[in-house]
Amino acid sequence: MDNPLNNTFKKAIMNLFKACLFKKSLLTSVLGLFSLSILTTLAADRPPVSFQKAKKNLYTKIHSNTGDTFYCGCTWSKKKTELNSCGLQSFFSKKERKRAARTEAEHIIPASWMLKKNKQFRQCVIDAKKQKISPRKYCQKHDIEYKRAHNDIVNLRVVVGQINADRSNKPFVDEISKGKETYGQCGVSTNTRGFSPAAEDRGDIARIAFYMMQAYGVAYSTRQLRLFEQWNTNDPITPEERLLHKRIIQVQGYGLELED
Repeated sequence: MDNPLNNTFKKAIMNLFKACLFKKSLLTSVLGLFSLSILTTLAADRPPVSFQKAKKNLYTKIHSNTGDTFYCGCTWSKKKTELNSCGLQSFFSKKERKRAARTEAEHIIPASWMLKKNKQFRQCVIDAKKQKISPRKYCQKHDIEYKRAHNDIVNLRVVVGQINADRSNKPFVDEISKGKETYGQCGVSTNTRGFSPAAEDRGDIARIAFYMMQAYGVAYSTRQLRLFEQWNTNDPITPEERLLHKRIIQVQGYGLELED
């Protein structure tokens, strides 16, 4: 039986194609994303948890309060980063060291990108702007789908706190040439306009992006979408990635199910 969400999303992609004049090759690639099986049947039946609860589940139930950070692979335990484990012990300025010494739960697809659904602002964003209050906070209280997207563990990763701050909501890019800041030898670089992750993380990021697009209507620029498709191809699914997503589904009841 066809998944109604899949059918709805396919129609949305077709409409997006007509509106934005995507090239046929890109459309074919996007529709090919449905080879990724998205388990969403329980999402609508479960009330979304708070962001605090989602972070607690990420740390304690997914990672058992220890592991290696996303991006740079720094050892962490109980939200504290061991920067010497990844060669970053002398990298950050005095002002940045406090945040670098702790881990944070980063939204791989930034929370601000979720304020639009299918390239249109959510009603909660419009209402929040009228009241001159934070759309992100307001939407978590007044839009159940936004709250679920914001707090979906599929899109959360444990990272070095200062790298989370530096990344902010910048788009992903393949490489950075001007004004580049690197993080030791971990293959990550950034500047004021983009964030380039290490090669081994790029496929993971792309598949999270596809999931957020299908499950919550998060839309990307043509350039960003092409990049995700390229990363998905060049950095295939690993057993570790598949196991992580299985664990997330076990904890929250829905998520990204990667086919064997």
